[in-house]
Amino acid sequence: LLTAISIERCVSILCSSIRRLQRLSAVVCALLWALSIVVIATVTSLCLLHEHEHCRMALISMYVLNFLVFAPPMVISSTILFIKVQCGSQQHQPRRLYIVIFLTVLFFLTFGVPLSIWNFLRQFSYTVMPSQVVFLLACINSSINPFIYFLVGSCRRHCSLVSLQVAFRRVFEE
Repeated sequence: LLTAISIERCVSILCSSIRRLQRLSAVVCALLWALSIVVIATVTSLCLLHEHEHCRMALISMYVLNFLVFAPPMVISSTILFIKVQCGSQQHQPRRLYIVIFLTVLFFLTFGVPLSIWNFLRQFSYTVMPSQVVFLLACINSSINPFIYFLVGSCRRHCSLVSLQVAFRRVFEE
């Protein structure tokens, strides 16, 4: 979903003169969910059937799919989006939303991707760091988004503290 959101935001900003298809986001997200369900169902069924070699190949394929299909477009579109926001045209742009997207992707790459890399390398009996560190990073990734929303939403008025509900509303108003 981060990939779909990042690409959709980037395309809508870069092609602002072109009318955005209303259902494009929903279609892209539905396709990504369908692909995820097919991949996870395949991996799960192969691994539960104790097809060790097929399970291993399915896991490797899933990690490669993540690295080569989902991560690069997300990183590229978020970087383009961040550069566009930093250059800032004279038009009023919802900067906080772009900051949220950028921070979400940045923290995903920092805290979420190590688990995928660790799992991928484990398929080849190679480990770089202890599992506790990788799982801690994954837990941080899973819980950091509400804090991003709160901080970005509350920094509207010189970082005054406001309720979490108001911060969420401010971020998503844009």
